[in-house]
Amino acid sequence: MPDVEELLETYRVDVAHARQVADLALALFDAVAERYELLPAQRRLLEIGALLHNVGMTTDPPEHHLVGRDIVLNQGIDDLSPRERAIVACMVAFHRKKVRPELEPAYLALGRRGQRDALRLSAILRVADGLDYSQSQTTRLLAVTPAGDGLTLILSGPYAAEDGARAIAKADLWRKVFGESLQAQVEGAEATASPAPGSPDGPAAGDVEEAEATIAPESETPDGSPVGEAEEEAGVLDPWYADPEAPLAELGRVLLRRHLRRLRLAERQVRADAPIESVHDLRVATRRLRATLRLLTPIFAPGGLRAYGKGLRRLAGVAGPVRDRDVLLADLAERAPALPEEAQPAVAALNERLHEDRDKAFTALIAFLESDAYAEFLREFATLMNEPDGWDDRPRVCDLAGSTIWRHYEILRAHDHGGLPEDTAELHAMRIDGKRLRYVLEFFAETLGPRADEVIKPLMAFQDHLGVLNDISVARHLLAPHADDPRAGPAVAAYLALREQQAAQLGADLPARWEKLTGLDYRRDLAACLVGLW
Repeated sequence: MPDVEELLETYRVDVAHARQVADLALALFDAVAERYELLPAQRRLLEIGALLHNVGMTTDPPEHHLVGRDIVLNQGIDDLSPRERAIVACMVAFHRKKVRPELEPAYLALGRRGQRDALRLSAILRVADGLDYSQSQTTRLLAVTPAGDGLTLILSGPYAAEDGARAIAKADLWRKVFGESLQAQVEGAEATASPAPGSPDGPAAGDVEEAEATIAPESETPDGSPVGEAEEEAGVLDPWYADPEAPLAELGRVLLRRHLRRLRLAERQVRADAPIESVHDLRVATRRLRATLRLLTPIFAPGGLRAYGKGLRRLAGVAGPVRDRDVLLADLAERAPALPEEAQPAVAALNERLHEDRDKAFTALIAFLESDAYAEFLREFATLMNEPDGWDDRPRVCDLAGSTIWRHYEILRAHDHGGLPEDTAELHAMRIDGKRLRYVLEFFAETLGPRADEVIKPLMAFQDHLGVLNDISVARHLLAPHADDPRAGPAVAAYLALREQQAAQLGADLPARWEKLTGLDYRRDLAACLVGLW
């Protein structure tokens, strides 16, 4: 197992900054340990998290907090237990940008006490990181003193004012978890206070996010020099999980965490009944997670992934009726002006009926998302993707990627029996197999490199074409119960007449779309992608 020093060297971390942040974090910890009843064992975790907070910077600078989390979870560190490793991963994930714990798989897998520890240590790390915003390692924490309803950080150094302002901007999580405000004061100068949560100058109450300070942009130090200049000169490292020699399980765990985070973000929007695309995003996330689980089945304990696939299907099942009605309502609104004038009252009645159906489906979806059973599913699912237990790390990406991609391509092509199917159910099955091929290609996209886009884009166009045909089929099904309604029935007939015209045109255009996926050029592009795996 690599120790912290090995990881710092492997990922070319700016050790001077990392050590400065760690020292400041430990100084903060020692100053408030008694006040907040922090335990000595937490001090070691804080130091490790502080040293590794930028470990992902040389791999993916814009998302280095998430890449760093993956590095921590995938690398054994100093004999940390799975719980301790997850806490350190949370610190790395939470040290920058908005802190939304409910989105983070490492956080979801922890028990209540572990979650509390992760947030408290992350709060300290965020402030410590701000205190070396200048990247100069010159700001010193002289003392932490009580002040009103919180604490004052007494600082010194040539960039102490700028660093202190950044630290206070990042004290949002501190206020939330410790219930006290922070202010910074340069020795011999006036204090800079943190705005209270919910105040006009502070973050919204209940939303833990990093406030913007009126200081230099994050890409520059106060003297105008770029942050991380050493890393930029050294170049960006390729993601370790995209190497063809990387264990397939490691790539899979990274992608599971990525897709679960997207699922949770979509849930957040769905609960707020945000724009209709939030339900679509939720369903797409479930599909990507299920596709990833299917690809990982051969390298996990037999039958061990089945329960998670079932849980995701249940979620997709309750989200589907909402999404189907959202699509129908949006299309009905777009086509309503083209319907006969005498059908307009029926359109209003139909719209009312569909909204009633949608509201019932949405209520069922929210009840599912708020259930204890779903919360337990998420906790267990997050644990699966954060810990190595049950995974076979021997098969490499290059061992299985090529055959898996080509097998899915052959399954899609098998739908053509001297001509494309005309039956609605067969076209739907073809669309599903097209999606599965696309998800397989996207699973290996970072390993395949830029050529992956050349084979994914035509597939997406074909899939979208079949998707509209499927929407028409779903519309027929959803509107059937309203066809005999005296008030809404005339609108159903007029609307479906337009959709049938659209279906006829889509059917006529389908062979040309299909030819782009089966022609020689596409097969050569696909083969070129596969050759790059070896």
